[in-house]
Amino acid sequence: MSIASEAGQQPRSGRTPAAPSRRFARATEPNTITASQARAAQRREARRDEQAVAMWLRELSGRPR
Repeated sequence: MSIASEAGQQPRSGRTPAAPSRRFARATEPNTITASQARAAQRREARRDEQAVAMWLRELSGRPR
């Protein structure tokens, strides 16, 4: 038997494998945002962007050259 195969069979320093760290564990709660809510949020964001551009263009048009 090779050393590599023996290393895979024997635990290191007699410890059992530890559970995965909770630091990076995924949240157990389900996704509570529906697709229609996400689409509505995207529409609101697009409308805000359009309004900001329109306001910026109005401001530019009012400035003297």
